Amino acid sequence: MKLTIKFVVIAAFSLLIAQVHGAGVSLSQSDLDYYKEQNTIIVRKLGLYFDKDRPGYHSSERENALYLVDALTHYPSPHDDALKEMFLNRYQKALNGVRETQVNTGAVIWNVYNLAYVVKTKEITIAFDLIRLPQSLRKDGQEDIHKALAKEMAGLCDILFVSHIHGDHADAFVAREFLKQNKPVISPPDVFAKEDFFHKVTHWPVDGVERKFTVPNINTQILLRIYPGHQAITPDTAVNNNFTVITAPNKITVAHSGDQSWKDDFKWLDTVHEDVDIDVLMINSWTASPDRVVAGLRPKIVLPGHTNEMGHTIKSRVPYWKSYLFWQNNLERAVHLFWGEPYRIAGKTLCAEKKVPGYIGCIPAETEKAR
Repeated sequence: MKLTIKFVVIAAFSLLIAQVHGAGVSLSQSDLDYYKEQNTIIVRKLGLYFDKDRPGYHSSERENALYLVDALTHYPSPHDDALKEMFLNRYQKALNGVRETQVNTGAVIWNVYNLAYVVKTKEITIAFDLIRLPQSLRKDGQEDIHKALAKEMAGLCDILFVSHIHGDHADAFVAREFLKQNKPVISPPDVFAKEDFFHKVTHWPVDGVERKFTVPNINTQILLRIYPGHQAITPDTAVNNNFTVITAPNKITVAHSGDQSWKDDFKWLDTVHEDVDIDVLMINSWTASPDRVVAGLRPKIVLPGHTNEMGHTIKSRVPYWKSYLFWQNNLERAVHLFWGEPYRIAGKTLCAEKKVPGYIGCIPAETEKAR
């Protein structure tokens, strides 16, 4: 009841925003100031809602709250200070979580921004497509703040995987920070090709074969396989995209898709489940044929990402509501996260010992009691 009542209020806010710009309506400066004030209030309430009330991962309350986020991020003037503060605060929230969360079993995963994820186990902390917030989300005079956050996040992670060359996935500043700290960076060969640190970047075979990789700075071994993915609609637009699968020392296996979207790649995607048992798949929400991806990979949990990437145009800025539609046939395993929010999974040994309702395979959908 508590959550439902709160969402009557929040949904009403959403409706107000949706009616701001009718056809041919020109807003005065005082009107714009009003909506900026309203955005500030909604942003604050959203942060409190996800951090304090913690809506269930498969609840209608979560879905409705994320639709409200869509209303804010698709506002015709979306990069006002309230939105910039929201994304900065959520980045900081993820950073704090990575720093302060002790993981003894299983793993904790944060969606930092876009398709930037951090996976933390007891033995290793792995970053995928970690970037600073895009320029459009940085306030004037805050450049040093964004650099400091990215630098600290690099300090908390042990290794960085970069899926492909696009700027919303590959950030030379972040990669350089990892390498300065003698931490591996693994990417396709065309990424960072013009940077002075290019010779230090690791280019792993993209044949889907499992190999051992020792992370030198922590002397920890992972099992790594990278498949030859692509972001493309047609062959002439294909961009090399590492589709990375990692098994951590505690046997948790995670996969990160990058911007996987080329249908020709189903020639290997269809049979990945024959090679490896994937526990968690972090994937671009708009990937080609989500149902077929699930059939080929058979992940126990899917974390759709790349929603509301603010460097894209409004039309190309994929909203949460569209992601829910993309994954509507797999909602029992798809979990849509708010930025900076942790997702916790149990260890395989613990999972094997407990028969708890809500478990999907060996990985539990976190219950309200557990939260």
